[in-house]
Amino acid sequence: MNPLAGEQKSPLSITLSIGGSLLLICSILLFFTNPSQKKYEEFATQQLIKYAKENVCQAKSGSIEEAIKSQVCNLMLETGKNQLPKLIEKTTKNRNYVLFSIYETNLYIYNFETIGFLNQFFVIGFNSSR
Repeated sequence: MNPLAGEQKSPLSITLSIGGSLLLICSILLFFTNPSQKKYEEFATQQLIKYAKENVCQAKSGSIEEAIKSQVCNLMLETGKNQLPKLIEKTTKNRNYVLFSIYETNLYIYNFETIGFLNQFFVIGFNSSR
């Protein structure tokens, strides 16, 4: 045996070292890309406006009444869109798990559950009591 030769590491310890390093790198990446409450409010506002325009403000038939209701609904959305982030802020519960966050927004008859990580949001639950 050569006393000057370095100690050889076993394949298991090398694998654990690499795995631990990758886990640490992923954790650091998730930590720094956990989106803020403000970003969530912007995302939720855009999604709510899109949902309302596609599902709530659409005329159900070709009647003049439905067309007027649709126009009024769209006008209300455009007029009130600056107030929506405040409404979302007041009705959202944020659970920050450091590496990711879960947002639960309860807008009376609409409930959204969203997960945020890697500077993005993904809606993971939606309920409508309509």
